[in-house]
Amino acid sequence: MTDEQFEGMARRIVWLTLASVGVSACGGGEPPRSSDVPPPTTTVPEAAPPTSEPSASTEPPPPAVATKPEALPQATPQGERCREDSGVNILAGLNPVKPVDYVAIFQAMGKDGAAREGEHVGARCVGASDELACNNALKALRPEPGFHISCRPGFCTHGVAFTRGNEVGLADDLDELKAFLGPIDTEGEATLIAWAEGYNPGTCDELKKGTKKTKDGFELVVEKMTADCPIEISEMKLKISTNGELKELSKKVKSKNGACVGRQSAGVTLAGATSEDSRGHYFAECADLERAAVFAFARMAAELRALGAPAELVGDAQRARAEEARHVKVMDVLAEKFRGESTGVTLPELELRGAFEVALENAVEGCVRESYGALVGLWQAERAEQPEVREALRDVAQDELRHAALSWRVAAWL
Repeated sequence: MTDEQFEGMARRIVWLTLASVGVSACGGGEPPRSSDVPPPTTTVPEAAPPTSEPSASTEPPPPAVATKPEALPQATPQGERCREDSGVNILAGLNPVKPVDYVAIFQAMGKDGAAREGEHVGARCVGASDELACNNALKALRPEPGFHISCRPGFCTHGVAFTRGNEVGLADDLDELKAFLGPIDTEGEATLIAWAEGYNPGTCDELKKGTKKTKDGFELVVEKMTADCPIEISEMKLKISTNGELKELSKKVKSKNGACVGRQSAGVTLAGATSEDSRGHYFAECADLERAAVFAFARMAAELRALGAPAELVGDAQRARAEEARHVKVMDVLAEKFRGESTGVTLPELELRGAFEVALENAVEGCVRESYGALVGLWQAERAEQPEVREALRDVAQDELRHAALSWRVAAWL
């Protein structure tokens, strides 16, 4: 793949994502439903039994539709709380207002296309008199507007689908979900509400350890991505009341990873940034990541030369180093604009490594981090509101596209 092909592919990905989000974020739609109104449902009509009267038609009769009496569930399937991978089944332990045969997370991506079934408990349409019609009605469901919007870059939406005898339904906003569940009286329901609000339960053991029943609901400890570039994962303590109201009680940053900006190299230490303005903090951290990238490309050029790489690759690595130095100045200006300040970067000695270490770092920091960072940069350049920020990010993103393409060429040579 040439650099031009790589750039074209990256731009197409971003533009398709922008188009998808733009369409989905605009337009009309139904007004929000009150939380005392249950989610809309479809009742599948009972199939008529086949007639025994003779027909004058020469066409063969259609196959008989298997029918049975509708069977309403007496209790909701509970499922296993802990999955085999130590994750949490967010649909286990529910106690909805009316029992259901089956409950599932339905996910939709982009503007069009059918939703796909995710985690589920119970057997779909098991109580329907016409299981085929019930399944067809279920397949037609699509969560809009949906909740727990995620899947970056871009978006996806989720809803909670269910079947109850001949009834097929979908709760695809928080009010409908709360109406479906009724009082939040189980740990499973508290976990599902937190997940629908954008929090993630972590591992099953972590959730068990951090969950406590209170006199008017539940407290639980979950995770949430509280910043997306650099990526910041925070541990959040929540209070979920019996009426479904969610309140954050505390927040503690659990991990940070600048996975979408710059290129780091082994031994580099980032001290962080300070600012009361989140924008200043962000751009100050970006400036430090760019400082780390200056060192990374200097090391790359030296190591490629030592390994006997083509002069073109060595020269492009040196050019990338100079461009990263310019990015430092750009990000410093933006950080200062929003009152952000860097606290420094610690760089190791420029020691040369063997081919395996060079290839591994290039795969992680170049083929993954910089490729993703180029997409994020293009996205930010199109979405930033202030012209000064937009132009600065657009220039940086253009360089990062070349740096990502260089990483793939280096990988091919190694």
